[in-house]
Amino acid sequence: MKRIIVTNNKKVEAMYSDKVEVIYLDGSSALKVLEEGKQVAEEGGHLLLDPTRYKGYYRSLAFFKDEDRVMPEGKSLSMLDRSIEEAKGAKEKEPVLAGIFQNRDLDVIKKILS
Repeated sequence: MKRIIVTNNKKVEAMYSDKVEVIYLDGSSALKVLEEGKQVAEEGGHLLLDPTRYKGYYRSLAFFKDEDRVMPEGKSLSMLDRSIEEAKGAKEKEPVLAGIFQNRDLDVIKKILS
Protein backbone atom coordinates (compact mmCIF):
# COMPACT_ATOMS: atom_id res chain seq x y z
CA MET A 1 0.00 0.00 0.00
CA LYS A 2 1.44 3.33 -1.06
CA ARG A 3 0.90 6.54 0.92
CA ILE A 4 0.46 9.80 -1.00
CA ILE A 5 0.15 13.38 0.23
CA VAL A 6 -1.08 16.22 -1.98
CA THR A 7 -0.19 19.57 -0.41
CA ASN A 8 0.59 23.24 -0.88
CA ASN A 9 2.24 23.38 2.57
CA LYS A 10 6.03 23.50 2.45
CA LYS A 11 6.29 22.24 6.05
CA VAL A 12 4.37 19.06 5.19
CA GLU A 13 6.50 18.58 2.08
CA ALA A 14 9.73 19.04 4.06
CA MET A 15 8.70 16.59 6.79
CA TYR A 16 7.29 13.80 4.60
CA SER A 17 9.10 13.99 1.24
CA ASP A 18 11.55 11.25 2.24
CA LYS A 19 8.86 9.02 3.83
CA VAL A 20 5.92 9.00 1.39
CA GLU A 21 5.12 10.19 -2.11
CA VAL A 22 4.43 13.92 -1.88
CA ILE A 23 2.79 15.91 -4.64
CA TYR A 24 3.85 19.43 -3.66
CA LEU A 25 1.99 22.27 -5.35
CA ASP A 26 4.21 25.23 -4.48
CA GLY A 27 2.27 28.49 -4.39
CA SER A 28 -1.02 26.84 -5.36
CA SER A 29 -4.40 27.54 -3.81
CA ALA A 30 -6.41 25.12 -1.69
CA LEU A 31 -8.69 24.65 -4.71
CA LYS A 32 -5.77 23.41 -6.80
CA VAL A 33 -4.82 20.94 -4.03
CA LEU A 34 -8.40 19.61 -3.97
CA GLU A 35 -8.45 19.26 -7.77
CA GLU A 36 -5.12 17.38 -7.75
CA GLY A 37 -6.45 15.21 -4.91
CA LYS A 38 -9.45 14.37 -7.07
CA GLN A 39 -7.03 13.10 -9.74
CA VAL A 40 -5.43 10.79 -7.17
CA ALA A 41 -8.87 9.49 -6.11
CA GLU A 42 -9.83 8.91 -9.75
CA GLU A 43 -6.74 6.70 -10.04
CA GLY A 44 -7.78 4.60 -7.04
CA GLY A 45 -6.47 6.64 -4.10
CA HIS A 46 -8.45 6.30 -0.85
CA LEU A 47 -8.71 9.59 1.04
CA LEU A 48 -7.82 9.30 4.74
CA LEU A 49 -9.54 12.47 5.98
CA ASP A 50 -12.68 14.41 5.25
CA PRO A 51 -11.52 17.61 3.50
CA THR A 52 -14.78 19.38 4.36
CA ARG A 53 -13.73 19.38 8.03
CA TYR A 54 -10.45 21.21 7.45
CA LYS A 55 -10.61 24.54 5.68
CA GLY A 56 -8.03 27.19 5.03
CA TYR A 57 -5.37 28.30 2.60
CA TYR A 58 -2.98 25.46 3.41
CA ARG A 59 -4.36 22.06 2.51
CA SER A 60 -2.86 18.62 2.70
CA LEU A 61 -4.70 15.52 1.58
CA ALA A 62 -3.47 12.08 2.64
CA PHE A 63 -4.26 8.97 0.59
CA PHE A 64 -3.59 5.23 0.63
CA LYS A 65 -3.32 3.70 -2.80
CA ASP A 66 -3.12 0.03 -3.63
CA GLU A 67 -0.71 -0.35 -6.55
CA ASP A 68 -3.10 -2.74 -8.32
CA ARG A 69 -6.21 -0.60 -7.93
CA VAL A 70 -6.98 1.76 -10.79
CA MET A 71 -10.75 2.17 -10.32
CA PRO A 72 -11.97 5.48 -8.88
CA GLU A 73 -12.69 5.51 -5.15
CA GLY A 74 -16.31 6.75 -4.93
CA LYS A 75 -16.49 8.01 -1.35
CA SER A 76 -13.25 9.98 -1.73
CA LEU A 77 -14.47 11.51 -5.00
CA SER A 78 -17.75 12.53 -3.38
CA MET A 79 -16.01 14.29 -0.47
CA LEU A 80 -13.58 16.03 -2.81
CA ASP A 81 -16.37 17.20 -5.12
CA ARG A 82 -18.15 18.80 -2.13
CA SER A 83 -14.94 20.48 -0.99
CA ILE A 84 -14.17 21.76 -4.48
CA GLU A 85 -17.62 23.34 -4.74
CA GLU A 86 -17.15 25.05 -1.36
CA ALA A 87 -13.66 26.25 -2.26
CA LYS A 88 -14.72 27.78 -5.58
CA GLY A 89 -16.55 30.61 -3.81
CA ALA A 90 -13.83 31.32 -1.24
CA LYS A 91 -11.24 34.06 -1.60
CA GLU A 92 -7.78 32.55 -1.71
CA LYS A 93 -4.83 34.51 -0.46
CA GLU A 94 -1.97 33.51 1.78
CA PRO A 95 -2.72 34.36 5.42
CA VAL A 96 -0.64 36.89 7.32
CA LEU A 97 0.16 34.32 10.01
CA ALA A 98 1.16 31.65 7.50
CA GLY A 99 3.40 29.72 9.90
CA ILE A 100 0.58 29.09 12.37
CA PHE A 101 -1.75 27.80 9.66
CA GLN A 102 1.00 25.66 8.15
CA ASN A 103 1.60 24.09 11.57
CA ARG A 104 -2.12 23.32 12.02
CA ASP A 105 -2.22 21.62 8.64
CA LEU A 106 0.96 19.68 9.47
CA ASP A 107 -0.53 18.53 12.80
CA VAL A 108 -3.52 17.02 10.98
CA ILE A 109 -1.24 15.03 8.68
CA LYS A 110 0.92 13.89 11.62
CA LYS A 111 -2.16 12.51 13.40
CA ILE A 112 -3.28 10.62 10.30
CA LEU A 113 0.06 9.14 9.27
CA SER A 114 1.49 8.40 12.73
